Amino acid sequence: MKKKFLLPILFLLLLLSALWMEERRHYEILHSTVLSSANLTEHKLTLVVHSVLPIDREQLAREVVADSLRLNAGQPRPYFELEIYRTAFHYRFDIPYDTILCDENGKIVQEIRLN
Repeated sequence: MKKKFLLPILFLLLLLSALWMEERRHYEILHSTVLSSANLTEHKLTLVVHSVLPIDREQLAREVVADSLRLNAGQPRPYFELEIYRTAFHYRFDIPYDTILCDENGKIVQEIRLN
């Protein structure tokens, strides 16, 4: 009788540990492209957030933009296009979660304003 319950419990523990290992990494930038002109710099970032739980899009955008600007400062009017994948599995099979367009403050915008 004990062996009958042991297998499902071990499977559940294995599943929970795999979920925990995926959730403990915050995000990872897998690809980055920078397009620049005289008055605009557009960053296209592909990132994996390593989470299957709900994602706070505003907080993620602020963190990614702040980290990117810290590394790449001094560019005219930067805008960021963040292509987000939940896990590396989703990235491998090209299943995007969301695409976010944001300005230099990490604020989500609908379109790039050139003036």
